[in-house]
Amino acid sequence: MTLRLISYRSDAGSPVRVGALLDDAAYDVCDAVVAAGINAAACACCRSVAELLACEECLEMARHGLGAVEDIDPLEGVEILAPIPSPPKLFCLATNFMSHMREGLSQRLQGGEQRRELDAPRVFMKPSPNTVIGSDEPLWLSAGSTFVDYEAELAIIIGEPAKEVPVEEAGAHVSGVTAFNDISERELHIWDRTEERDWDKFFDWLNGKWADGFAPMGPCAVPVADAGDPDDLDLTLRYNGEVKQQANTGEMIFNVAEIVSYISHICTLQTGDVIACGTPAGVGKHQGIRLTDGDVLEVEIPPIGVLRTPVVGP
Repeated sequence: MTLRLISYRSDAGSPVRVGALLDDAAYDVCDAVVAAGINAAACACCRSVAELLACEECLEMARHGLGAVEDIDPLEGVEILAPIPSPPKLFCLATNFMSHMREGLSQRLQGGEQRRELDAPRVFMKPSPNTVIGSDEPLWLSAGSTFVDYEAELAIIIGEPAKEVPVEEAGAHVSGVTAFNDISERELHIWDRTEERDWDKFFDWLNGKWADGFAPMGPCAVPVADAGDPDDLDLTLRYNGEVKQQANTGEMIFNVAEIVSYISHICTLQTGDVIACGTPAGVGKHQGIRLTDGDVLEVEIPPIGVLRTPVVGP
């Protein structure tokens, strides 16, 4: 059984609970575990998706319980959130696919040569409390939106904390995967300037990734054991039903273990930290596609499913 774990709540004021998607229905994991005769109080499965992913014993109890879901009712009328609704830290990688580098972010490759141009990952962060939204949650454009763009990405979830881990051990610290869309404002303009400086351009690029709702994630999180090799997953983005990005994570410049090891030498990676691993070619910037009211974005990664984001104008 592939575990497709979700975070949900029954209403805006209720606590976040852990569920699972089975076919077209959602079920509460703790209810399933209790119905199967397992003492749910002995595990962390009710607390959060991040804690469940980090505990092999709890995952096995969840599998066992969900194998008998005919004994419980599916969830109805609940709000499904991002699987990790508020990661302790949300990291992203810039320029981690050669194809994206070639399409415009760097001119250093000549003749389509396939080689590593970067000596280290380019890591930045997003403020998770305001940027993270779940699947089917609208992306609201502001009155100041100028050129809002999409970036389909695989995101990995940290299980056991990691501090200065070598590459050969780093993969063991990844507990799960999910789909991610690194939304960006390409032409951020807040205040007029007397002159343009190089560093101003960099911070405009960075700050253009911080707006509310600019980190859609979901629809679920899948344990690494169920998803397969995170360095060999197909990644597709559809814009209004038309494929605009299509790649395999095996094309990443830095693989998952290298990414985790590198960041763990900057700071301690905690349980539930999320790292979005970069996007391939096909972003809207280089096709003249500006997101507008009524657009629909779909990021698909088997076996995670489809992360759907409707765009709503100001």
